[in-house]
Order: sequence, then C-alpha cells, then structure tokens
Amino acid sequence: MKMKIKYVQLESDAFLTDIDFVQFTPAERGVYCSLILLLTSNDGKCMFDPQALSRICNCQSVEEFEKIWQRISKKFQLRKGTIRHKRVSKELKKAKHFRQVFINAGVKGAKKRWHGDGPPNRGPIAKETKGNVKVSKDLTNTNTADHSVSSSDSLRTGSATGEQLRALRFNDALGRIIPPAGRSDRTCFRNVTNWLNEGCAGGRFTGEIFERVLDYAKQARQGKKPAAVFMAILKEELGYVKKGKR
Repeated sequence: MKMKIKYVQLESDAFLTDIDFVQFTPAERGVYCSLILLLTSNDGKCMFDPQALSRICNCQSVEEFEKIWQRISKKFQLRKGTIRHKRVSKELKKAKHFRQVFINAGVKGAKKRWHGDGPPNRGPIAKETKGNVKVSKDLTNTNTADHSVSSSDSLRTGSATGEQLRALRFNDALGRIIPPAGRSDRTCFRNVTNWLNEGCAGGRFTGEIFERVLDYAKQARQGKKPAAVFMAILKEELGYVKKGKR
C-alpha cells in the first residue's frame, strides 16, 4: 500500500529571497502558496482545471485565477494538462527517501529485537491487589526509569507502520522517568511525542532524537519540578514551543 507523504521541509528563506515571489501582489502570493500546498499534498502534481483551482485558491472568479496564473505560471511546469513544481518534487523525493531509510532501519531493528523467533521472554509477571484493582508488575524490572529506555533500537528506528508503536514506547518511557503529576503533564508529554514524530517525518530529526530527549528527562528528574525542568530543557536545546504557540 502506497503511503502518502504528509510532511516536507519548508524553507522560508527560499520564498523570501525569491525575486519573483517578493514582487508578487498579496493575491498572487496567496494563489502561489495555495498551489504549492496542493501539489505537496497531491504527490507533486495536479490537473490544470482553472475552475476547480479558482475555488481551491479562493479566487472571486475563474477569470481572476487565470489573470493571476499568467503572472505566476513561470514558477510551475505545465505539461499535458498537469501542473508540477520543481522544488515541491525535490522535497517530496527527499521525504520519500527519509521514510524508506526509516522503514529499512525499522525492519532491521525488529529482526534484531525479536531474533526471528517471536517476542522475547520478559520474565515472570506477578499481580498484586490494591483495593479491588489488580496491578501487574514485571518482576524483572528493578529500575523502571532505566528499564523503560533499555530498548534503544525501538526508539531509534521507525517505519511507516511502526511510528505509532515507537511513539507509544517513547511516551511510556518518558512517563516512567518523569511520572506525570496530572492531566496537564500527560498532555504536554503527548504533544512532545507528536512533535518529535513530526520532526522525524519531516527530516528535521532522526530516530536518535528519542534517546536524546529521554536523556534530558533523566537530567530533569533531579529538579524539584521535573516536568517543568524537562520542558525548559527541550525549549533551550531543541527550540520546542508549546502547542498553540507555534
């Protein structure tokens, strides 16, 4: 099954230093950027249908779109009724390459982890009762904070089908190192997890970033307010910004 590319790198300087783009009117910039986004989400190509494109670009009329298109068309390639853009195609190709690298690494990591013989023996599981709730405990886990990050391969590697599993492993490991004090901490940790996943998908980070962030968490738990210290470290080291402020 072909997986859709959802994230590509967007280089702001490439827009702001482009002589043509700088000279575009606000309306021309709007149509140009709308077409760039459309091509990015449509595997780098779309049919040249002025009527449909005028609606997508929120133009007042087809005539307005066609007038703007005459000004910006030199930035695109129009062949056999199909629009393409050189930079968009390049970034999509790069994103596909990164994804394939992660897929290959994920398969290799999975084989190494499972040894081709099914899941490893995790040791005996004991159950203790707290009130009316049974809680499972792994008797082999003598240090939950460190044990949670022992499977470093599973955090470094990811694939199109394994990104969610990697995210769950990371989020679980983070929660073991810094137990969330409440709903707010859990939400922050989920946002951090999603941000790292997006960064990997877009090529900003590699799978190594998950281990690095868990190291930050270990450092932060020495403070009086580990969660707050952890978020401060992320902001300082990686430029993380809370969701809603980006």
